[in-house]
Amino acid sequence: MILKDKIQQIHIIWDDYIKTNRTVLDAKGNILVNIDDARRLAIVELKKFIEDFQNGNSNIYEFKTNVDSYNKRNNLWGFTATKGQMFFNQLVKNNESNIESLTTLLKECISIPKTLENALSKIEILEKHCSLIYNKAKDKRKVPNPGSVCYFLSYFWQIQDESKYPILYTSLINAYTELGLWKETENQVEAYRYFYALNEEIKDVLKAYTGKEKSNWDAEHAFWNFKGNPNKPISTPTKKENKPIVEVEIEKEKIIAINASFELSDYLIPKVAKLVELGSETDKSASSKGSAYEKLVAEIFKQLDFEVETLGQGSGRNPDAILRHREENTAFLVDAKAYSNGYSLGIDDRAIKEYINHYCPKLQKEGYKKIGFIIVSNSFKSNFDSFINEITWNTDIKRFILLSSEALLYLLAFKTKDRIPPATIIETLVSLGNPIEAKNIIEEFDDV
Repeated sequence: MILKDKIQQIHIIWDDYIKTNRTVLDAKGNILVNIDDARRLAIVELKKFIEDFQNGNSNIYEFKTNVDSYNKRNNLWGFTATKGQMFFNQLVKNNESNIESLTTLLKECISIPKTLENALSKIEILEKHCSLIYNKAKDKRKVPNPGSVCYFLSYFWQIQDESKYPILYTSLINAYTELGLWKETENQVEAYRYFYALNEEIKDVLKAYTGKEKSNWDAEHAFWNFKGNPNKPISTPTKKENKPIVEVEIEKEKIIAINASFELSDYLIPKVAKLVELGSETDKSASSKGSAYEKLVAEIFKQLDFEVETLGQGSGRNPDAILRHREENTAFLVDAKAYSNGYSLGIDDRAIKEYINHYCPKLQKEGYKKIGFIIVSNSFKSNFDSFINEITWNTDIKRFILLSSEALLYLLAFKTKDRIPPATIIETLVSLGNPIEAKNIIEEFDDV
């Protein structure tokens, strides 16, 4: 039973949401017009993927890829984050020796539950399965976290019946906790049981207040507006706001700045936290500033669990560092560029080619099959497309990556916060487009 003072707070939350003209932001911070209509259009396509998987027309790998690809283009539920696609990837990877058993289990668990008790039973099955893997794992960053089960399954249930099953977002739990409505539970089964009942009660409160039925999405959007949406920007008074709008054509995107759901400094040690500030420094000599920046970049990659060989200034015609990760047979040449006004190629293109021609054969002899090149800088001025295309076509470099200082810091913060394994970090670096900025890392990993 929600107490009277909490009911009044829920009324205020609803009124504030209505005052925004029911504004909802997507996972990239874009305003979505008629998000419910956009979701219903997306559901048509996502249901086909589920049906093909259930009917045996696609295997679990194809199903996973289809869902990933579609949500990356139409991220209307935040599935691209840690508890969604990352959980799915780890679930499959850790069951490849028993992939048929996992396929059977997953088909059962994501099928639409007939009742709430049936839903809780499905949660229990998958939670127990993940717990067995999780509890035995030496490196728990590489295995599916049982704490993601509720979000993962409720997402698939909502795709199949949005009116019946609400999605258990971490962001909603944060909002309920701030209001004093949430209680901690021992497992995912009890968490969803409590959440489901609370969500129904909130909808009843809003129905009594407005005189109209409220959907799961109505309640979700109102609480996102209150606090729960991790991409809600901090508002400042302005005479005129020109925010981008995404129409119901759900693949149209106009990007604005987004915020992570946590303070970056909370997950960084002071030693590395000033990387961006150092890259913008104008008082130090170029040599002194460059050397300090290179050392910090190398230190961050060490904290990302790479084996780091530092070369850098004073070592001749060399990149600043070489990263190795034996388990993934992956290596990267790294150049750190402390340019306060943004980095452009200039005369460095010849040096970069020399680094590649000198070190790629050595790394290949060591057994590294995948070699990439990373340039880290606060920002990038010129268009590198032609140069990157030339490098990846004519050399043994498979990926050429432009990584902003802030993006590197966020990568470390998410790794520390969510215990993200090196394999996932590597996959992220090689899959994102250039340049990789902080907003790309936030979108990829921020919780929902």
